[in-house]
Amino acid sequence: MTIRGTADEIQLATLTRILDDYCEQAGIEGSHPAREHLARRLIALFSGGIDRPDDIRMALDSASNGWQTNHI
Repeated sequence: MTIRGTADEIQLATLTRILDDYCEQAGIEGSHPAREHLARRLIALFSGGIDRPDDIRMALDSASNGWQTNHI
């Protein structure tokens, strides 16, 4: 059982993949400040109980407004 707001190994890998894919699609590279901003937002969403990848991506869309270099 996973305590709400904590990620097990599989969940952490999934969250990392979501962030990587999202940043790639948005044209956010490497150490761009937007990546860190989105990573913090992703962790906040997960800690708040949002754990479905599609729900996280939708929430990241609003968090990334103005940071995107390519249209998603």
